[in-house]
Amino acid sequence: MSVVETVVSTHELNRFNLCVACSGGLDSTVLLEILVSLGFKPSILHINYQLRGEESDQDETFVRDLARKYQLEIEVVRCPRALIKGNGINLQEAARVFRHELFRSFIQKHPGNRVLLAHHQDDQVETFFLQLIRGAGIFGLGGMHPERNGIIRPFLSLTKAELRNYAEEKQLCWREDSSNSENTYKRNQFRNILLPELQKRIPALSDSIRFLQLKFREEQQHLQENLQRRLSEWKQNSEISFRSWNELSPEEHILVCNSLTWPFWTIQRISELERAKLSSKIDNSPIFRTKEGFSWNINFLKTSHWEFKIQKVEFLPKLFSTWEAYIDQEKCISFPIQSTAKKTDTIQKIGTPGKSKVYKLMKDHGIPEQWRSTYPVFRSGKEIVWIPGIALSEKHVSGPDARVIIKLSKI
Repeated sequence: MSVVETVVSTHELNRFNLCVACSGGLDSTVLLEILVSLGFKPSILHINYQLRGEESDQDETFVRDLARKYQLEIEVVRCPRALIKGNGINLQEAARVFRHELFRSFIQKHPGNRVLLAHHQDDQVETFFLQLIRGAGIFGLGGMHPERNGIIRPFLSLTKAELRNYAEEKQLCWREDSSNSENTYKRNQFRNILLPELQKRIPALSDSIRFLQLKFREEQQHLQENLQRRLSEWKQNSEISFRSWNELSPEEHILVCNSLTWPFWTIQRISELERAKLSSKIDNSPIFRTKEGFSWNINFLKTSHWEFKIQKVEFLPKLFSTWEAYIDQEKCISFPIQSTAKKTDTIQKIGTPGKSKVYKLMKDHGIPEQWRSTYPVFRSGKEIVWIPGIALSEKHVSGPDARVIIKLSKI
């Protein structure tokens, strides 16, 4: 077994349902060929970015032929042209976000799904320098992880030369991307000009960078372990207070985003959210401002998630919850029924003089504007008697002497 095949076999991939992101280039073609030779039957994902005209279409044809050759399932996705307009970093970032959304979609379909990418040691070195000139911290300088969030990169310990030697020995065919020789992008400038010269002068450069990246990733792991308890609590509550968020280090902010699969630009937007109005929302995300912080609770989106129990009881409890309401039936025009609120609805809230607008109370409790029309309320005739979790009507609340007490409660 060659060193390339040995590296892949150490990942115990038989535990997973595999999908290979295959461009048709040397690296991903070698990865696909090795998996097949080891007895795996991965599916193939090919993304046609439509950036190189006929050459892009020929790449697609080549990968489709590989799928037919090995009788593998294949999905070809064409990136919408609207997403790849522009130049430089904007174009590269748009393409990166697009493909990672596809990877995430596949991974989330089943716990055993994994995406395999063919990044190698040379890519790691390039990434290190790119992150260095951007002023990145330990997460950027730590490079790519061999396994993370459902993505596996088995070639990170191998060089491009080792992959090429394997391909030539096995007489494999692959596609060459002509844009790799263009030095428009910084990555290509490092790959084609700067790094070859540095490696001539410093032969141990790649090994040194690999060692540093390993240490940075170990530090990431240490931070992750320290953050785990709080992270579990935040996930359970779907909310983080601004106080807790502001106490985190920049590296811990990144860890939270990684854990919740949020893009890193979310960090800056959360800072802006702290200065925004209640229920303000971060565009293209489930995150909205609450009284004390921000939440990503999407249960409000579907009224089917709300279930309530209505029953007659004989006594009032010693302790009350905002998710339970005790109504005096004799004070009701009609039996309370579940409904939704209108913008003009009001409620005479316990402990507050006069009437309060229902939508205003929802806003004060962090319910986003687009969800208020689906938030459940209980009515007696035209009057609101209870907004679950928010307010109870003083006019309708039951006292201990009520003859018929109706208990409304969230299940």
